[in-house]
Amino acid sequence: MLLSNLVKNMLVSGDFSDYFSTFPPSAREHPESVVLLEGEFGRESRIDGEERGTVPVRVLVVREDAAEAEELAIAMERHLRNADWEPFCEAGPWRIVGLDTTAPVLKERDSSGRYVWKFTATLTVAREI
Repeated sequence: MLLSNLVKNMLVSGDFSDYFSTFPPSAREHPESVVLLEGEFGRESRIDGEERGTVPVRVLVVREDAAEAEELAIAMERHLRNADWEPFCEAGPWRIVGLDTTAPVLKERDSSGRYVWKFTATLTVAREI
């Protein structure tokens, strides 16, 4: 969850200050949210004292209005792709050394009728061991 917090901090720095969660919240409590789901670390290489690999962070943008969900997802992805992420690159043993994103797409209309758009920020990271 440390890396998804770094992604959240990058988004907040771009004036995206919506409700963020690391799990899909109740539609009743938070009808419009941004959910950050951190995936597992996949090691690609290991050297003395450090290993490198990737960690996907899925970003779900949940809104009542379809156009608003799409616009926000596109703006957030663009911000992450173009942002200076170096001020947000370290947390605990993790250090972000690269960031790539996928294009936002409509995931679904959830059971409460909200529109969910998604994209993935794939973080290339170094982990101190």
